[in-house]
Amino acid sequence: MSILSRLAAPTVAALVAISASPPATAGMGDRPGDFDYYALVLSWSPSFCLSGNGSHTGDPQCGTSRPYAFVLHGLWPQFDKGWPESCDTSGNASVPPDLARSMLDIMPSDKLVAHEFEKHGTCSGLDAQGYFGLARRLFSGIAIPPKYVNLQAPLQVPLDQLRGDLLAANPSLSPANIAVDCDKNGRLVEVHVCFSKDGHPQPCGRNEVQARMCRQDTVSMPPVRGGAGSAASDGSPAATQPANGDSQVGDSGASSGYTSHRHRHHNYYNF
Repeated sequence: MSILSRLAAPTVAALVAISASPPATAGMGDRPGDFDYYALVLSWSPSFCLSGNGSHTGDPQCGTSRPYAFVLHGLWPQFDKGWPESCDTSGNASVPPDLARSMLDIMPSDKLVAHEFEKHGTCSGLDAQGYFGLARRLFSGIAIPPKYVNLQAPLQVPLDQLRGDLLAANPSLSPANIAVDCDKNGRLVEVHVCFSKDGHPQPCGRNEVQARMCRQDTVSMPPVRGGAGSAASDGSPAATQPANGDSQVGDSGASSGYTSHRHRHHNYYNF
């Protein structure tokens, strides 16, 4: 056998062996219940309404009938680095209409509710009732400092102060549990609060590195669009409740979509 043949033979054998082996990680990141921690994501609704070059004009949360401030964007299962999404539940990934409507006191639309369960809830290992029950419990447990509840004028706040205010209002949290997201202009987009699978505060992973999520020293907070009448006096997220106590937002038709929030942290541009 020539030198060339002797060199080629093991190379071909190695290639055959590699091609016959299945990918080591195929599908491993998309199994329900396989994740490291949750990120509870609170969106600053006024910033959403100013994004998209006016494309959110018809969105119910961008009107003036209700003072949307911090709203529940979702509860995201996360790996320490990266995240699962749209996990195969081998069943129905839809949200019962009654359950979707019950979430509209803290989420802007039934379409957002449906999206969040399909994209994130299916990876939690919980059914829709359990997933949104946990999301509500964690969201309701976050105290929002009163000065941010029903903001009536634009506010510029140092990033460290915003984080400090949130931590002071929530003594069970530490700086490692929270990260603030802003856009390139320094406008507040979201606050991420990290929890263990059983709902206890947990340090965030590499997805929520503060230095990457907001590179500005000061963030701007546009004011809420609704009236002041429905703001809760205790500074709780329940300030997103409508003044008349009705948790329904719009209807289930096309106009009630939460259609193109940037979802920048997860590189989504439509949901």
